[in-house]
Amino acid sequence: MDSCFSSLDAKLSVNSVVSLCDRQDLFEFCDNDRIVRLSQQGNAAGFSTEASVLRSTGVAQRRILRPGVTPLDLAIEVIQQVQQVSSLSLEDFSAVFLCHSHTCPEECRQLAEEISAYTGRVAPVIHAYNSGCTGYLKLLAAASDFMNSTPTAERVLLLNIETPETWHCSADRMFCGIVGAGATATVLQRGSGIRLLALQVEDVPITTTGNVSPGPLFQRETTQVYSFRGEPAVRNVMRMNAESVFFHGIELMLQALRTAVANMGPSDGHRVIVIPHQPSGKLLRALIATAKLEFPEFHYVNNLLHHGNTISSTIPVILARFSDVLRENRLEALQPGDRIILIASGICMDRIADHMATGFASLEWDPSFQCGSQGSSS
Repeated sequence: MDSCFSSLDAKLSVNSVVSLCDRQDLFEFCDNDRIVRLSQQGNAAGFSTEASVLRSTGVAQRRILRPGVTPLDLAIEVIQQVQQVSSLSLEDFSAVFLCHSHTCPEECRQLAEEISAYTGRVAPVIHAYNSGCTGYLKLLAAASDFMNSTPTAERVLLLNIETPETWHCSADRMFCGIVGAGATATVLQRGSGIRLLALQVEDVPITTTGNVSPGPLFQRETTQVYSFRGEPAVRNVMRMNAESVFFHGIELMLQALRTAVANMGPSDGHRVIVIPHQPSGKLLRALIATAKLEFPEFHYVNNLLHHGNTISSTIPVILARFSDVLRENRLEALQPGDRIILIASGICMDRIADHMATGFASLEWDPSFQCGSQGSSS
């Protein structure tokens, strides 16, 4: 078992988060009519109606890259956006921590090299991670460890650049209605912002028991597939044992929530808001319903409808549009002292067949936090 528990000796804070989720010049927006058609390619037993897509996935709209747009383009744009919001330049960061998930780990390293080449001499060292759905928590943990061990480091930048349409098949019902592209940037620094209280990420072995489907949790396969524009292609894609992954995913996130509560300390009467990773409508509904039985006083948020599962960027997308998410979930605005718990579980990229990654971060709200979801651009 690989575990990383950060003591956060440096009193680190999430200072600002930005997202490119509404940029029409970067993304195409896929509605459920398109997903019905994609899921039925090659005579696959796909979705029958738009209503069945929404009922199963909880998603009405998700994103893919526009033709000609690359992951590097997303990285450049989101770096520029965070610089505008935070008034910081790349020279102000001691390091960059990048998550770019893919069936091929080399894709993440290549993107890191492309960012370094584009930004030139001003770029700090980029640490690249191919981490899947727990990638945001893994970046927080790695960046926290770096700052705790580097007293001269005042701030670091976290980049979550996800383009899951490049490593999935659009005729695979398990994924096609859920996943979407996303790009976010987070400033982690000492001082003001959402203060990190506790943080843990680990890879855990999974043993299939009971009535859960046996076999590998995930598999990589190079085969004839369909792109998210309906074009035949040969690519390396991810396949999922949905029943087993969903069952263990719920259990792992519940355990992460329990551990977060045990390590958070008293909330002193302030609200506790839980931000789960947003895997799918069915899993999220089951998770929240079960968590409410154990922690009925907590508030839980859902951001799936117009954003989908953007892999490691789902949680920072919520943070970037937190005020809107609270309104959409009929919750009151944040107040100083409110506690926020981030929980996630998902694929363990190093051991996809029989391990899953899971973890949590607990934070304390501070009104000095800055966020921004860049508006539409034609």
